[in-house]
Amino acid sequence: MPTSAAPKATKPKSPEERRAALEARRAKLDLGIRALASEERERRRREDTRGKIVLGGALLAYFRKEPIAARALMPRLLPLIAERDRTLVVRLLEQGQ
Repeated sequence: MPTSAAPKATKPKSPEERRAALEARRAKLDLGIRALASEERERRRREDTRGKIVLGGALLAYFRKEPIAARALMPRLLPLIAERDRTLVVRLLEQGQ
């Protein structure tokens, strides 16, 4: 069986129709580009959050293992922690001692 299809005979499109088709294609491409950019931002945000959690967990484990180091470093770290979170951090450190 022959598989070649006869080319479609189409009426030549006007410049306005071609322009509208191209603009619709551009809008679809722009939407795809925005979606990819959004996915990339979300991926970077998740990586950043994961890194902070891992680093915080490692620091907490170290401080619980080395309480002298914790007492030495906490006065320098506390000013870097938001005031609303300081009580929580201190409580976490005290739980391990």
